[in-house]
Amino acid sequence: MKVFHIISGLGVGGAEICLCRFVEQSQKSGIRHVVVSLSGEGNLAPRLRSAGCEVIALNMGKSWRFFYTLFELIRLIRNVDPDVIQTWMYHADFVGGLAMCTSRIFDWLDFGRHPIRPALVWGVHHTAFPKFREGLVLGAVARLCACLSSVVPDAIICCADAARVSHVRHGYCSKKIHLVRNGFDTALFKPLARARHELRNKLGLPVDCRLVGIAGRYHAIKDIGNFIDAVAIVGAQEPDIQFVMMGHGLSQDNDHLKNRIAVKGLESRVHLIGPTKEIQNSLAGLDIFCLSSRSEGLPTVIGEAMSCGVPCVATNVGDTAALIGDTGVVVPPEDSKRLADGILAVANLSTTERHDLGQRARNRILRNFQLRTACQSYLRLYGRLNVR
Repeated sequence: MKVFHIISGLGVGGAEICLCRFVEQSQKSGIRHVVVSLSGEGNLAPRLRSAGCEVIALNMGKSWRFFYTLFELIRLIRNVDPDVIQTWMYHADFVGGLAMCTSRIFDWLDFGRHPIRPALVWGVHHTAFPKFREGLVLGAVARLCACLSSVVPDAIICCADAARVSHVRHGYCSKKIHLVRNGFDTALFKPLARARHELRNKLGLPVDCRLVGIAGRYHAIKDIGNFIDAVAIVGAQEPDIQFVMMGHGLSQDNDHLKNRIAVKGLESRVHLIGPTKEIQNSLAGLDIFCLSSRSEGLPTVIGEAMSCGVPCVATNVGDTAALIGDTGVVVPPEDSKRLADGILAVANLSTTERHDLGQRARNRILRNFQLRTACQSYLRLYGRLNVR
């Protein structure tokens, strides 16, 4: 089977990581993958290539390149002749659908050519349906996708039930939606005895200090301000707890973030380390993982932390509560007091109690959210879409 993926870009994000893991896992089954980024190669192209996947960047950039990108995409689809076109997120859904429809018109005009008819599968990885205040283009594209969802894609994959409900409410075709929750690589993300010492040594902290971490990108949807406010509340009650922030934009060169931390007097308590290549080791070194987002689908990093045996305190967005279950604490979004209370509740457990809670979190991932299960769900759906 040949699968042709279209994605907006290959920077580090939840959907992009899911794509990488799907490619890596399914390559073992002899699936051939081609990944087309509508923008640049980003940080993940080398990882995909190392898995044996062909990666093509169309570098669309400015809007005036849209039609060039569209016709280059059509040319690639016709050359590759895939069995399935899998698109990832709204812009790729729309452009992929437009490319498929245009390619079919070309087939009708070219009677000597065998028509290309791969299955087209859209991917929804955003829980809340976008509002125009989040971006006029994003809002418009999402609404176009809703209008076209009953006629253009053969199927639509949602990574979270909350995303399914939200998008059906805004016009997505319910009959075409399939729920495939993200899966996690439990062989890579696992408890690691040395991780605790290594992370604290890197931060210059005593090995016995309690450490709370957050990982992601510096974006409004992640509500980093909520986390910082919660840190200030926790710090006033438990002055020995330390905090580490990991990910793009969560680094020392982000002056805006540093100022927000300084205003709260937290410079000595909050450590900004930016992106880390071996995130699995950093996660395994934490006592508690925190998610402060306003919106998520099924947050990848929560599953990764749980797989590392780390209990989580998270906002109740998307399918986060369904992911964590009774192995952590879930609080309302945009409520720093409740977030702080959740962190304190887990931090004040005994070491043994926190370890047991983390082990329950890992067992929950092992039972319900294995990477191979998610991969098999994608492939089973492709197999049912017998449209060629």
